[in-house]
Amino acid sequence: MHTSDIDIRVLGTAFNVKSYKEEPTIEATLIHGSIQVTKQKECIPKIILSPNEKLVFNKLIGKVIASPHPLLTANENEPQYLVSKIAVNESNDSSIVETAWIHNRLLFDGDTFKELAIKMERWFDVQIKFNNAEVANYRLRGAFEDETIEEALKALQQIANFKFTVRDKTVTIAK
Repeated sequence: MHTSDIDIRVLGTAFNVKSYKEEPTIEATLIHGSIQVTKQKECIPKIILSPNEKLVFNKLIGKVIASPHPLLTANENEPQYLVSKIAVNESNDSSIVETAWIHNRLLFDGDTFKELAIKMERWFDVQIKFNNAEVANYRLRGAFEDETIEEALKALQQIANFKFTVRDKTVTIAK
């Protein structure tokens, strides 16, 4: 499998890859089996993931960018990739956030509202705008399965103080 910056070789496994052009990272999450990750066009060592590991590759390292992504910096002193253990969502049903979409579930565990909004935009096919930075930085935890965008936002209002309007495919979040 190839993404914009890395190659992933499947070695008999179950895994998930998250790679969007507009996002500053590429993520590979291994559930079981083995995958090998290499950087395209560069001679860096191959990385082999073990079960329940996740690789996050920072596409911005070493690149000069005019306006850095709000969720990630392009500090050349930081590693270009990080391998960590994946977190099991024990508060709900032991599902894994990175692969919940396979079961038609959107899980979020400590995401800022701004981070969750990016996921919700893809999930519900909407655009979400914030009129308040404080609200955008709320930390949220939960899951969506069969909700509409309105139902999901009303559920979030039970744990966070905000108002919203939905017009066509645009959602505006305010204090």
